[in-house]
Amino acid sequence: MVADPTRGDPPATTPETTRWLGRQIVRVVLLSRWAMVPLFLGLSLGLLLLVVAFALRLWHFAILLPGLSETAVIMELLTLIDLVLVGGLMVIIIQSGYENFVEQIDRRHAPESPAWMMRISFSGLKLKLFASLMAISAITLLKALMRLETDVSETQVRWLMAASVLFLAAYAVLAFTDRFAGTAKDD
Repeated sequence: MVADPTRGDPPATTPETTRWLGRQIVRVVLLSRWAMVPLFLGLSLGLLLLVVAFALRLWHFAILLPGLSETAVIMELLTLIDLVLVGGLMVIIIQSGYENFVEQIDRRHAPESPAWMMRISFSGLKLKLFASLMAISAITLLKALMRLETDVSETQVRWLMAASVLFLAAYAVLAFTDRFAGTAKDD
């Protein structure tokens, strides 16, 4: 039966129409990756704001340093280390995410690109992310333990410990499965 457009029948589907439609769907799907670019640019702006927060915190620390106790100095240093770890985590996410989801960076036109970016695998990226999260969690736990007698409850410390153990367990499972599957490289 031939479709009659005057009666509102849909046009007949031909193999050529189906292939054309399939190509258009693939094209839209592939172009959708560019929707990630504003997110990576937003994270880059967030990284700059983190640098400003770090500078302000360092300035504040330097001004107050003469009157701070040893514990307060350690707390401030841990806070600065925490900010550095978060910044490193953001750099890994921005650069690896762009390369994995948007387009590969041509190293000839980006000589400032770090060498590790050329050899990091997706499984290596996951392990680096979890290692950063574990370090951030450990610093948060250490800061809480140092404030235990003043303004942190034992319940909060238990939750922080549970989060740290959870990150460690997830890291161990990821590392084990990557090694077992033979997909991880020495990243």
